[in-house]
Amino acid sequence: MTSSYQVVWKGPVKTATGLGIASREYVKALKRQGVKIAIGAKRSRKNKISKKHRVLVYHHSPNTLNIKKERKYYKTIIINTVWETTRIPRRWIKPINQADAVCVPSLQNKQALRNSGIKIPIFIVPHGVHSQMFTPKKKWSYNNKKKKFTFISIFGFQHRKNPEALLKGYWKEFSARDNVRLIIKTNGNAPYENKHWIKKRIKAYKARLNLRKSTASLRIITRYLKSKSLRKLYAKGHAFVLPTRGEGVGLPYLESLASGTPVIATGWGGHMDFLTKKNSFLVQYKLQPPIIGMNRKSSISRPFRDLFAEKGQLWAEVDMNSLRGQMRKAYQNPLLCKMKGQRGRRDALKLSWNRAGIALKHAIEKTIKMKK
Repeated sequence: MTSSYQVVWKGPVKTATGLGIASREYVKALKRQGVKIAIGAKRSRKNKISKKHRVLVYHHSPNTLNIKKERKYYKTIIINTVWETTRIPRRWIKPINQADAVCVPSLQNKQALRNSGIKIPIFIVPHGVHSQMFTPKKKWSYNNKKKKFTFISIFGFQHRKNPEALLKGYWKEFSARDNVRLIIKTNGNAPYENKHWIKKRIKAYKARLNLRKSTASLRIITRYLKSKSLRKLYAKGHAFVLPTRGEGVGLPYLESLASGTPVIATGWGGHMDFLTKKNSFLVQYKLQPPIIGMNRKSSISRPFRDLFAEKGQLWAEVDMNSLRGQMRKAYQNPLLCKMKGQRGRRDALKLSWNRAGIALKHAIEKTIKMKK
């Protein structure tokens, strides 16, 4: 049944980022639920849908929303956003509270908004994963000693993702004598943050660590991977590892679970809505102000201080011994990895984008009722 209202969606639907993927998938999920939707529609006098029945869903940074301007055209305004620390940026608070409702993808996000003084209704609208696209393909056989146990990590090369802990933990825990490898798929955030720049930063960091042993195999991929190649990479891994400092959701974790690959992850963040001890290896942590890690000489990637260095914000710093221990545990127990991977696959089958569309439609219609 087609909705009586129209949603105008303003978000990064054409970008290749995680936010862009989510924006596109939300739009498609709403359409499947029978919601009339327009992408960033230009205002026209020919539009037969009245202001009363038009809903704006704003999926850009909340501080860029001109509430006063949009109120002329939309009776209902909903912000859809995501965040990675215990408090949102101060400049987001006023525009969010001027909207009618806000949607976030995880419990951690909801708490961050409440911690920051958000008073309007908050709806949890989770992300999803295409389990028919990301599927298990690996063979869990270790009779052939030439086949290396493969850790996979996929992330943007920025401080929040904690590449320092990932590299240090791997280099300290494993040597060339271990039948193991780590494949990192990453990318920079600016044109100069290219393959050469990233590898140079990693090489310099390794030199500063003054490692006394020959380290285990490491491969860095910085080029763009098409969907097919990315799916193969997930399926190739025997464990996915990312000791992130903070995630609103963590799409690579979802994609890894769907691929039957167990996750080694920090035990705090939006991903804890779907990561458990049954499908993952959870790493211990302490909550700390982001500025502490940013000011360390060991930091090798862009910090985004303007977003994550405000007073009162906290995120997770992993315990290095716990990280190393979980990586070693995964490496030494391939059958445990297989069991966790199978459980992760079963869990991921329940986390569809259709589920997200149902939750978002519910949030929209409840907000419309509250405005009557």
